Amino acid sequence: MADVLEVRSASALIYTGKGFLSGVVISCNSTTAALATFYDGTNDTGTKLIEAHVAAPNPVVIFFADRFAPRFVTGLYLKLAANLTVTLWTHQT
Repeated sequence: MADVLEVRSASALIYTGKGFLSGVVISCNSTTAALATFYDGTNDTGTKLIEAHVAAPNPVVIFFADRFAPRFVTGLYLKLAANLTVTLWTHQT
């Protein structure tokens, strides 16, 4: 499968199946910290892969070398609090 770039501003199931997360940029339009959580699963009851508290004006920017990239087996689910926007790079295997 190919690498994919997506922009999300609400919680969503990104993939069903195996893959890995290559990178994320998480930004917030509020000075109150909000939470973004990535799960290995098809909903927010899966295993947590990454969790980040983000507040303006400081976005969270993370890019992973392939061997350190968080792997998902069941799927990739993103749970976002209000006021967050996430750009993510993934690869489904």
